[in-house]
Amino acid sequence: MVKLGNAASAIKPKGGGGKAKVIGVLVLIVLVIIILFNIFNFANTDANRIGLHYGGGVIEDKKFKSVVPPGSTNKLIGPGDTLYTYPIDQRSYIIGGDGADTDAADEVTVVSKDNVRLGVRVQVYFTLNRSKDVLKSFHERIGLKTEAYEESGWNDMLQSYFRPQIDRALSAVATNYGWAELYNNEKMKSAFQSAAAKEFTRLLPAAVGGDYFCGPGYNGSNDCGELSFTVQKPMPLDKGIIDGLEAKQRAELAKATQEQKNQQVNVELQSVKQQVAMLGAQGYLLKTAIESGKIQFMVIPQNGNVSIPVPSTTNQQPTTQPTTPAR
Repeated sequence: MVKLGNAASAIKPKGGGGKAKVIGVLVLIVLVIIILFNIFNFANTDANRIGLHYGGGVIEDKKFKSVVPPGSTNKLIGPGDTLYTYPIDQRSYIIGGDGADTDAADEVTVVSKDNVRLGVRVQVYFTLNRSKDVLKSFHERIGLKTEAYEESGWNDMLQSYFRPQIDRALSAVATNYGWAELYNNEKMKSAFQSAAAKEFTRLLPAAVGGDYFCGPGYNGSNDCGELSFTVQKPMPLDKGIIDGLEAKQRAELAKATQEQKNQQVNVELQSVKQQVAMLGAQGYLLKTAIESGKIQFMVIPQNGNVSIPVPSTTNQQPTTQPTTPAR
């Protein structure tokens, strides 16, 4: 019996040790997987985003390594490395109105040459310059500071760098135009827009430190091009100014209408003078009476009898008399 008990005791620990070994192997496998995932780091980019690969390992500096093209899948990068992605499709910055990147009621305030405060809504369309050196410079100078590789950071970047230069450009140019020219003169508004666009494209690179932004038609292989810059009709902030302009325009229209009527009367008067000179005063009056229907006349055929009604001053039926035709 003693021997059997010793034998059972000897067998039991062996079974428990087997389970411990299995658990240990499973733990080891999990650790290996975790280590492998940290060693083999993969980068992916969407079709409309380009990536910048920076080192970040224990034994290397956090420096730029390579550009990861748009649409890349499972590109192997080093352990601890970081991928920053930026949009390559057409982007916009819109101030005011539907779809604005600011409040819908927002607008740029400028002062015209005649000291009228105007509100202007602006749309800018552009793409990010994806040239390697330019993109790397943008990331290190602007992107890291504003976290522009994130959507919220991108919007913050536009607000921090685009908006101030738009304000400056419009304010500098608006002083060359009267408010009415910008409000209702399409030719002057177009000139204002062109001048503002030129000023903005001059100010922006100086503010951000490089030509980081291209026109909306840029695709990475063609010329960078200029940003698309458009403005809506500048509106006086004081609505009473518009009411005054409309009242003035109505008065001018009424004046023009009266002048036209006066010209028509003068033409008719000249015609009357010419007819009086030709027909005489009595002849003109007779002609006028006939034309107005006040005097009626008829043609009497030869050798015929005509009955002419004779008006009566009473309520009796009118009588007729035979008339001998003239010979």
